[in-house]
Amino acid sequence: MLQKMVITALTAAGISTVAAQETARFKEINKQFLDPNSKVVLICAHRGAHNEVPENSLASFRKAIELGLDIFELDIRATKDDSLVIMHDRTVDRTTDGHGAVADLTFEEIRRLHLKFGDMVTEEKVPTLEEALSIARGKILVDLDIKVNKFPEILAVVARTKTLTTVFALVYEPIYGKMIKEKSPGFRTLIRTYSEAAVDTLFAVTPTEAVHIDNHFNTASVVNKIRSHGARAFINALDDADKLAASNPDAFDVDVVSGAGIVQTNYPVLLMQYLKKKGLYH
Repeated sequence: MLQKMVITALTAAGISTVAAQETARFKEINKQFLDPNSKVVLICAHRGAHNEVPENSLASFRKAIELGLDIFELDIRATKDDSLVIMHDRTVDRTTDGHGAVADLTFEEIRRLHLKFGDMVTEEKVPTLEEALSIARGKILVDLDIKVNKFPEILAVVARTKTLTTVFALVYEPIYGKMIKEKSPGFRTLIRTYSEAAVDTLFAVTPTEAVHIDNHFNTASVVNKIRSHGARAFINALDDADKLAASNPDAFDVDVVSGAGIVQTNYPVLLMQYLKKKGLYH
């Protein structure tokens, strides 16, 4: 069923490779993203650059662009009436002044809510996927963390916003990446792995532009293996380095020492400063 949905969606969406006007910075980011042998480490801002504004807000996405970052990550959910919105949690309770599950609220109901920054209620609204991609198009890459079974609808938004070269999808099983690539080779993926053995087997299933690894198998041999297949190694600083980076920026060493090419963080400015000091940024 899922395979049929993906194939139908890719065909119906008519994914276009026609790019919007691209900034010079975006062209450089794309060049680095597609070069597995580059020494440049790309920065992915987790839920946008949200140290001063609400997470997963349009303000956090604009801030990521303003800071000159390479990628922002966002989380996609669907409302009761099937509108695609940006929200990490299953409910709106933590991040807005409202209550309830995203899937139980209509788009009109969720748009009446205000996003919070910590305990402070702001004027920021819950964004749609289309709004987020329209902001990013031709300026910054977007990591799509898809938390709802609405892949056909997501592909339609990518087609409508002409953001094929702007997005890549986080995929939790290689077979789903294969299904995407068979019908739309230009659609980029980031495949999640949980062990070195999973890295060994995934390329027998599908090519991919990036492979998500964890620190317990973040070794030079794993990274080189990923590079040999034309992909970049992607790693989270969220659980380890981020906790220490404010007091010790060299905590990011654990993420890049083996050569990983993309680091996701809640502290993109600190990571940028660290990478520039190490000569690993552009």
